[in-house]
Amino acid sequence: MPDPTTGTRFRPADPEFLADPYPTYARLRAEAPVVWYEGWQAWLVTRHADVDALLRDRRLGRMIHHLDPSPPPPQRPEHAAFHQVQEGSLLELEPPAHTRVKQAVQDVFTPRHVRALQPRIEVLMEDLIDALEARPERRADLLRDVAEPLPLTVIAELLGVPEGERSLLLPWSRAIIGMFEPERTPAMESAAVRAADAFATFVRERMAAKRRCPGDDLISRMVALHDTEPARLSEGEIVANTILFLNAGHEAVVNTLGNGMLALLQHPEQRALLAAEPGLVGSAVEEMLRFDTPLQFFERRVLEPMRFGAHEWPRGTRVCLFYAAANRDPAVFAEPDRFDVRRQPNPHVAFGLGVHYCIGAPLARLELQCAVRALLRRLPGLRLDGPLPGYQPRNVFRYLQAFPVAY
Repeated sequence: MPDPTTGTRFRPADPEFLADPYPTYARLRAEAPVVWYEGWQAWLVTRHADVDALLRDRRLGRMIHHLDPSPPPPQRPEHAAFHQVQEGSLLELEPPAHTRVKQAVQDVFTPRHVRALQPRIEVLMEDLIDALEARPERRADLLRDVAEPLPLTVIAELLGVPEGERSLLLPWSRAIIGMFEPERTPAMESAAVRAADAFATFVRERMAAKRRCPGDDLISRMVALHDTEPARLSEGEIVANTILFLNAGHEAVVNTLGNGMLALLQHPEQRALLAAEPGLVGSAVEEMLRFDTPLQFFERRVLEPMRFGAHEWPRGTRVCLFYAAANRDPAVFAEPDRFDVRRQPNPHVAFGLGVHYCIGAPLARLELQCAVRALLRRLPGLRLDGPLPGYQPRNVFRYLQAFPVAY
């Protein structure tokens, strides 16, 4: 058994940690880069080299039950609706099922297909900023008024969700991701279950509508594939991955744009540099992803007994790979606590690596580049309006409660 005292200085519920986790990550990297935390019954891994290696290691995966001939442990009956919409999700599958499902949908997210979306994304950004400029008070919440509607519209259009139904999606998504938080409350669990149930019903209704009147969208294509080759994609997998794409398709962009634009406003010399050299927008977005990573860590399970460094991990061991800590590792990044829009190279792990590398990374990068470019060009006077915004009390996902700006 691991020593239950070794992780006692990791206090994930402390307000100081939630406001700024990076000093704690620095201490863990230096003093205990692979450490057991009793509160989560998991190992915490914080150095870039270790996170990189374990993300690529096929002895770790998201699920363990597919390797166990015995029945999976019983789940709480009141959480059944949530677990049903996770089964079949790319996030939860391992090869060969992961490979089969990914092959059914991956062409929508290829760089070639994503590049074709750039004109539409640019139009959406122009429309959003037009709406801001029409406000006589010249004030807004950058999250609510830009960061949320842009990616939500893009992924909803890709999936074929009608405009009048999109307002439901963001509250459902925020409730569902709460279930992945290790410090969640019973209220968060209940909200996640209700949202998963409602979301699944919504997707099944969309699937029925696409059968009656198919369109040029991802849900229509998945339904057609299931109806012709059901062994390649089940109805449950369509539901699970539609929810995954809607959730993941906007969370990374919303939170990176919020965290990243805050960093840019707090570093005026970097903002001035980027405004003077718009060609740096690509490296600036990569730095936003690295500097204040929206997905702080990703949990894996050990699929077969393995040794990692001085540690023996039996099958089923939980391992939390801290992307945010790895992305500020001084062994890889010079002056890691400095925000530098010119940073090259920038081998951050914000989108993961290996089998579970984010399928939507090319789309997220394009949306972020279009958004940052347009904001700097159209709103040169953009600035914080009032006190610095606080972060949500979350450990897995790091995002602002609000982002008041004036322009």
